[in-house]
Amino acid sequence: RQRQMCIRDSNRTVGRTESRGPKAAEENVNKAVFMEAVIVQMSWPGAPTVYYGDEAGVCGWTDPDNRRTYPWGNEDMQLVDFHRDVIRIHRNSKALMTGSYKKLYGDYNIISYGRFTADSKAVTIINNNDSERTVVIDVWECGLNDGDIMKAAIVSDNSGYRTCLLYTSDAADDRI
Repeated sequence: RQRQMCIRDSNRTVGRTESRGPKAAEENVNKAVFMEAVIVQMSWPGAPTVYYGDEAGVCGWTDPDNRRTYPWGNEDMQLVDFHRDVIRIHRNSKALMTGSYKKLYGDYNIISYGRFTADSKAVTIINNNDSERTVVIDVWECGLNDGDIMKAAIVSDNSGYRTCLLYTSDAADDRI
């Protein structure tokens, strides 16, 4: 059985604190892209690993400024809640925990892939465009059939996100 870690650290800026100052690392951080990276991390094969402070919105430069202290009392609560929700979805889905991987769709700023086991299926769709796109995704490639019902787990846009149910055919995942 193969194992891999899925490490993401998307809120670290390349640069040095002595040349631009520590506050500059926190400027122009696109939280929507950061949240997309969390979705990929939690739905990609491997063991997702959260870098200390990412869940609270800690930003930093490259080493040695990358290990800032946790912002107790100043956390980005939307990011904390988002991480909690996505981690719960990951933990409650057999497909996301142990399933096989299948690329389903790719286009400019759009990616879709499926994770599946014999009795659990999950589909991830990321749209990084500035507008909605309608695409056809062949979900049958990860074992879904006509008549299977899929439900959304996380839907996000410029105003934030909302949780629903997981894109899955596994009735056990309805508890998410």
